[in-house]
Amino acid sequence: MMKDFMATVPTAMHAPSLDLQGMAALFGEQSKVYGFIVNDIASDLAKDRYSFEDLDEFQLNALDAETGREHAGRVYWTEMLYRAHMASVAAVFRTTRWIQVAIREHEAGSLYGCAAACRSLIESAGDIGLSLGPVAHTLASIKDQVKAEIAGRSSEPGLISKELEDSLIHFTHARKVGKTEEAPDSHKAMQSYKYIDYVDQMKIPGVKELYARFCEIVHPAAESVAVTFVAKDGNWIVDPFNESVVLQDLSAENRSTLSGVVMASYNAPLLILKTLHSFNLFTKLSSLRKYRFDNIPEWNRVAALLHS
Repeated sequence: MMKDFMATVPTAMHAPSLDLQGMAALFGEQSKVYGFIVNDIASDLAKDRYSFEDLDEFQLNALDAETGREHAGRVYWTEMLYRAHMASVAAVFRTTRWIQVAIREHEAGSLYGCAAACRSLIESAGDIGLSLGPVAHTLASIKDQVKAEIAGRSSEPGLISKELEDSLIHFTHARKVGKTEEAPDSHKAMQSYKYIDYVDQMKIPGVKELYARFCEIVHPAAESVAVTFVAKDGNWIVDPFNESVVLQDLSAENRSTLSGVVMASYNAPLLILKTLHSFNLFTKLSSLRKYRFDNIPEWNRVAALLHS
């Protein structure tokens, strides 16, 4: 239906995995639960394929006097669930890749590399939260209507959700749009500070301050220079190993904040994936049943809707 996405996605031969000890060392022991989950579900996330009807063909089929209403509802909501699934898979894999880079650079003692990866992870967490945070709740709240649309047995006027559609498109298609370029608002990337503000609103302690510190290290700024030198016997000397010392101190001081960023990055897509089990369109992530989500308030609200 929407020509702005790929027609099919080939099955991946290899799915990313996480080093649990590396996660604990950088992000804290609590973060390992997400490593366990990702390692359990990653291969299953690579099994699904998605197809989208050409927009002109969709519009033509939707006008059919006898089958148009049924066709429009089925295709619109099937493709909406495809988008939700694709966005969730992408969010899980993107987060995993940033964490892998951060762990690798942390183990190498690279302050610049680890700071750059963690800084990007914070921005990514905000993007995921803003775009995908409400999706599980929205789908759970209209699950019966969506199932009826997909089955072609809805007797109600056509159900659409422009807000949900725009949120999912924003996550997958947002980019920097040129000043003279025309593009829907959903395609326009937000400024980084809005993503950081969103993570801060999730009450992750110290996240704004830590992000600012990473920026000082990654950008051409005072701290990116000062790390090269240490004071000794009244002089400044070059110490190539001071970078690793600064990194270890920085990560130790901010482990709880980094753990919160990992949580913020994974929770929304995992809740969507659990919610999508109700629609029987995708590979079942049976291993998710091993993990309890009832300590996540949003999941309790979503689960209540799914079981109502």
